[in-house]
Amino acid sequence: MPAPSKDFIRKAFDSITPRYDRLNQILSFGMSEAWRKRSAELVLGDPRFTPKTILDLGCGTGKFLECFLQKKSWESAAGVDFSVAMLKKARETVPGKVLWLQEDFDALPFLEGSFDLVVSAFTLRSVQRLSEFLANVQRILTPGGRAAFLDLTRPRNVWVRLFFYPYLKLILPLLGWLVSGDRKAYGFLSDSVRRFQPPEETMRLMQSAGYRDCTKKSFAFGAATLNHRREMTSNLTSS
Repeated sequence: MPAPSKDFIRKAFDSITPRYDRLNQILSFGMSEAWRKRSAELVLGDPRFTPKTILDLGCGTGKFLECFLQKKSWESAAGVDFSVAMLKKARETVPGKVLWLQEDFDALPFLEGSFDLVVSAFTLRSVQRLSEFLANVQRILTPGGRAAFLDLTRPRNVWVRLFFYPYLKLILPLLGWLVSGDRKAYGFLSDSVRRFQPPEETMRLMQSAGYRDCTKKSFAFGAATLNHRREMTSNLTSS
């Protein structure tokens, strides 16, 4: 399914910002925060990987970036989003020195090799040209840098699907509408998860864009998946 227009996405996320974090926890049965934290642990768990600079693309209110900031100290950290309301909340709620930028992640204003680590949570479904996006992320990574993409996906277990699909199609949009007041935003969320490509296709696109040593980790029977690159042959690794 083609991603909706950027103007629609921007307006949708601006409108749901005040209740966004709480509603995400409710709709994920309290698991979204745990998914973020576990993803940060996995990405930073290799002692041979010692990144100093980090960028969060589509950072929203900064919750994913905050998980990485809590794990270690960084020489520089940046978050990019094109929702003004989301960035405002990130500035107000995420502690530490972070450069928050209102930018389009399809036209990143960074030089080649700018970041050791690029992360993104729950944003790939909004990318209109995913292959180009992944190539651009690859461009701004330092040699041996890593990228990690956490997104909502579809469970494989047939019994879990019996609950998951009715919830995704009917209950999630209704709850999102009742709590946030924005029916279209959570209708898009439901549709995009149901039609988004499987994690294996995301990994294939990453490899086609030049990412090496890719792996994935599923959470909650596949309701969310972390796709990330584990590069161990560079100036960011040690013997």
